[in-house]
Amino acid sequence: MISQDACVKKTKILQYPPPLAAGGGVSNYMLNNIRYLDKAKFQFDFLSISKEPVNIPGELNELGCKLHYLSCYPSENKNKFIDELNLVFDESYDILHLHTSFWKGFLIEEIAVQRNIPVIIVHSHSSNIDVVDKDKRQEALEVHEEVKAAFNADLATHFCACSDKAADWLFGEQIPREKIIILNNAIDTERFSYKPNIRDMARKELDIEDSFVIGHIGRFSYAKNHEMLINIFNKVIQKVPNAKLMLIGTGELMENVVNQIENLGLSDKVLVLGYRNDTDVLLQAMDIFLLPSRFEGLGLVLIEAQSTGLKCLASEVVPREAKITSNISFLPDNLNAWIKKTVEIANGSQARTDMSETVAEAGYSLKEKIDILHKIYLNR
Repeated sequence: MISQDACVKKTKILQYPPPLAAGGGVSNYMLNNIRYLDKAKFQFDFLSISKEPVNIPGELNELGCKLHYLSCYPSENKNKFIDELNLVFDESYDILHLHTSFWKGFLIEEIAVQRNIPVIIVHSHSSNIDVVDKDKRQEALEVHEEVKAAFNADLATHFCACSDKAADWLFGEQIPREKIIILNNAIDTERFSYKPNIRDMARKELDIEDSFVIGHIGRFSYAKNHEMLINIFNKVIQKVPNAKLMLIGTGELMENVVNQIENLGLSDKVLVLGYRNDTDVLLQAMDIFLLPSRFEGLGLVLIEAQSTGLKCLASEVVPREAKITSNISFLPDNLNAWIKKTVEIANGSQARTDMSETVAEAGYSLKEKIDILHKIYLNR
């Protein structure tokens, strides 16, 4: 006998993110949503134009996702790109969800419109361009502004952003603000609640029981500004001798950062943990969280860190929507300001209180916010 659920046709959703990287903010956002959405109703697949193999296929396979690779960018071979994309679209997707950091073009949107994909979502996750080279970054910015000026409301059915700043960055005046849906980068607040027993266990396993642990989670990229983070720590440790720095993530600048750590003689004081899928546990082990980013769309890790009750220091360019608790301070691009505040917290009271309920009440509970995305996916 065939069950009723087996007869229900799933809504097929094609996710197109920036290059998929384990531990990246956009990757985590998508995976969090997929885990909570009903797999009996939705089929999630992914499109990648990354030149490197996606390094989270295990997680995608576990979630029942199919991964499509395109072999080239439009700038390299436009006709081949179009042919390969059309082969993917031949699988009859109901929804195309494009997760965008900055504009390079909107050929995918144009083809999706031509193919009559019912729901086309353009979703902004950033507020600047994550390119190290200054000249290339300026060149990319010029292209971004040119493409943004040409983009229009006929190229998508839904326009989303993780913050007002991210909305302005991607859509500008081309898309009326009332058409833009702000989707909070919500989290599983129960998972990121403060758990003293887990904290003790993690600190013992990492041999940091007697340390003041400064933490950071993020890709090793231009945007995250690890160079400044290491310089901050290099000065803090002179005033807080038991300080340790915990770095979680991977990325193209990881080797540069490791070299900086070694050159400053900090190797025995810094834990470079790479990609981890237990960030909820590692946040428990920290005493303070630093995010000296050059720019952010919002800063999902700040929401997670605040939920666990951590004191947080963030760059003043981080959108103010990230301030949910009184535990976060925004600092200028000034090394001494970061050093002073970090030392002040290290020498102050280390009392820590669970803030997950506060985060949930502020509208960042995934259980609450997933309903909005659910309605978009069902085009209601």
